[in-house]
Amino acid sequence: MNSSAPNSHQENHGSINDGNTGLDSREENENAQEESSHFERKKRAKTSAVWLEFSVIDMADESKKEECNYCKNKLSVLSSSSTSHLGRHLKNCASKSIHENKQQKINFQVDSGSNSQNFTPAITDGKFDMMKMREAAAHWILMHEHPFTVVEEEGFNMMQKCGMVEWESFSRVSIKKDSEKVFQIEKKKLKDFLKSIPKISVTTDMWKSTNQKIEYMVLTGHFVDSYWNLQKRVLSFVHLPPSHCGLEISDNLYKCLKDWGIKNKIFTISVDNASNNDSAVKILSETFSRVKKLSCGGKLFHVRCCAHILNLMVQDGLSRINYIIEDIHDTITFINQNEGRLKLFSEIVQQLQLPHRKLILECKTRWNSTYQMLSAAIKFKDVFPIYKEREPCYQYGPFDALQWWRSNSLKCRILSRMARDILAIPITTVASEATFSAGSRVIDTYRASLGAETVEVLLCGGDWCRSLHGLKRKKKKEKQPVEVNLLIP
Repeated sequence: MNSSAPNSHQENHGSINDGNTGLDSREENENAQEESSHFERKKRAKTSAVWLEFSVIDMADESKKEECNYCKNKLSVLSSSSTSHLGRHLKNCASKSIHENKQQKINFQVDSGSNSQNFTPAITDGKFDMMKMREAAAHWILMHEHPFTVVEEEGFNMMQKCGMVEWESFSRVSIKKDSEKVFQIEKKKLKDFLKSIPKISVTTDMWKSTNQKIEYMVLTGHFVDSYWNLQKRVLSFVHLPPSHCGLEISDNLYKCLKDWGIKNKIFTISVDNASNNDSAVKILSETFSRVKKLSCGGKLFHVRCCAHILNLMVQDGLSRINYIIEDIHDTITFINQNEGRLKLFSEIVQQLQLPHRKLILECKTRWNSTYQMLSAAIKFKDVFPIYKEREPCYQYGPFDALQWWRSNSLKCRILSRMARDILAIPITTVASEATFSAGSRVIDTYRASLGAETVEVLLCGGDWCRSLHGLKRKKKKEKQPVEVNLLIP
């Protein structure tokens, strides 16, 4: 379903003015009019003798008039002066026609299939509005998670100046303030939009920034709008100071819900299975029960993350064969360490005439990649013993992980099927957890000094601007298992 808000709920953006420019709105308008004066055609004074003569002669006999090919007006030709004026008139009309044709090529009509209608053109009636460009730049930075310093790059300003001679460069400080104003504008619009939503479900999670060494809490709202579209919005991304006990989490969640004016609309809250989350939801449930009646007596209020439960189950099962998984992981790392080792392994595969050509090295934080590593390695079970005999530096234990289940499948019919089925299930994640992938990009090593309020502006504002313009958040380049291609032609 479409995740963007319906057009009927969209409003025009507020204008952005930078307090550091040193100009009030009247001065900016006057300067804009002066700078754009070359777009306006100056009118010819009508007090010359030739013009007066022409005006009188123009009322003469219709049979002695000639029609201008451009403006289609009939002009009299009764004297040398009027003939000369006719020539100038034709020349001016021709020049004006060419100018108008060029102006028609500057087309600001909005494509009905896009969301560009959220912006008014920066050039209207021949006047260039630099503040509209700065507003658009703020949306651009928030949507695509660009650093504030991008507006100070010479190439960026050179490109803008090439297309807009009136372009004025501005600093990262100014665009930061512009982004904060866009954040406030979009927050107000979203708060007004949520007033029409009767029930809202939320998810929340915790994330620690490795660059800042502090922890954040994200709150995401989920609801179905009046057009039956499933909507998702990042509502808050706030710094959560220690300690992270259940009471602290509960207080901060309630503060966020109250700030958005939705504390009486919460239907469910989904969290992972950490004990502090259990305590926080219990406190929230008791708080809400005092002022309103929870649906189904509160039985639906606390929703446990199924993906987290599944992950705990799989990790618990994998821990029983952890020593085997580590041996396989270390073996593949050893083979892939240099070309000589990989070449030797590939030669053995060729000698055994095996059709397989790829090993997979797991990403340890993704249990489904562990399954991919094991399922790929089992295909080379006959290669590893021979490789051990030919490679004197190779020291790891025997390979018997999935082979053991295969060999004992007749004895352990149920357990072997359970192991095979569970290891084949792909992992999922909650929406709040997905927001942290953007957090690692926003709070990179160069931006570790950002304040918590600025981080919320970037994370939430970016989510809102992407929803406003119908864009999907760019996906984080996930850590993928390393594919080790064998040296076989």
